[in-house]
Amino acid sequence: MLDSILEYKVYTLIMQIGQLAKETGVSVQTVRFYERGKLLPEPARKESGYRMYGPEHVKRLQFVLQSKALGFSLAEIREILQMRERGHCPCDDVIGFAEKHLKEVQRQIAELSRFEDQLTRALKQWRKAGDRDISADAIWILIGRTMRSNQPETRKQKRSK
Repeated sequence: MLDSILEYKVYTLIMQIGQLAKETGVSVQTVRFYERGKLLPEPARKESGYRMYGPEHVKRLQFVLQSKALGFSLAEIREILQMRERGHCPCDDVIGFAEKHLKEVQRQIAELSRFEDQLTRALKQWRKAGDRDISADAIWILIGRTMRSNQPETRKQKRSK
């Protein structure tokens, strides 16, 4: 059911695992995986043993999926959920957590920006080449360049700075 004022789905029915999976676009195995990892609260069960899920499970699973899409690890998502469940947590913990993730997001954006520049230059060159064959390794090489720029520094490299 769609609430026309708030424009989001209102889940009024209790659902089984297959319906939860379908509603959130994941497999049943994924739902079970997140349950085992304590990212979803344990659902109530019918006398028959079937898991019964409600609106809180849909919201929580959507949160987990969006967090993953934003680059948070499962451990980080679990930590965020635990902080929320405690209701109050030291400000320094929240700020530190956010700062750490911001640095990672900034690193990823910089890496993607470098790749965008390299890919743009390569496409211009390939288009200029016209009908000439372009190496099947061309994309492999571009991706390889990002791997080299993303490698951690060795002790020898650090000492030479």
